[in-house]
Amino acid sequence: MRRLLLALFLATAAPALASDAPLAGNDGHPRERFPLALHVATFAAPSLDLAASRAVDDWNRVMRETLGVEAFKVVPTARNADVFVVTLPRAADGPMGMTHVESADGLITLPVRVTIHEAQARGETSRETILYQVLAHELGHALGLAHNTDPKSLMCCRHDGVNLNDPAVRDAYVAARRKPDVGSVKEQLSSHYGSFWRR
Repeated sequence: MRRLLLALFLATAAPALASDAPLAGNDGHPRERFPLALHVATFAAPSLDLAASRAVDDWNRVMRETLGVEAFKVVPTARNADVFVVTLPRAADGPMGMTHVESADGLITLPVRVTIHEAQARGETSRETILYQVLAHELGHALGLAHNTDPKSLMCCRHDGVNLNDPAVRDAYVAARRKPDVGSVKEQLSSHYGSFWRR
């Protein structure tokens, strides 16, 4: 029974949680842009709004610890936001989140639009956890982070980079989806902006 639930989780979660952000891998924001003005639309319930707020707070903590700057400053409207998050009803298929980001010569063009589809619980994973994971992942793209191949990372996974048939990889991937952690991207974030800001 546990294997059946795990297979069902993988079959439904992997494509649904994925996003498509066309990042070259060297896109970013200049240091003086931070904190980025961020507007997040409200979700269907206070518990979901709280999960979204935690995702933003966690990005601010990780950015402070890693780079010495705040990632985001929440603003009340999308009108003057550098990054804004909109919500849509649940999609039958396709990604649950999408970051619409463009860049010129590696400099991310503002504003960045993030679309989040209504979160639904998946097996043992609550809709609050799903929303947190998807929103935090998409905010990572808004900061310029591309997909990686670490199954434990919030920014996993590159489509061709993870072998979910390997039991150890699969277990790490599922555990990371059930307990998403923005701190899992510290090394990627440090490497990315260390290189970007030296250019």
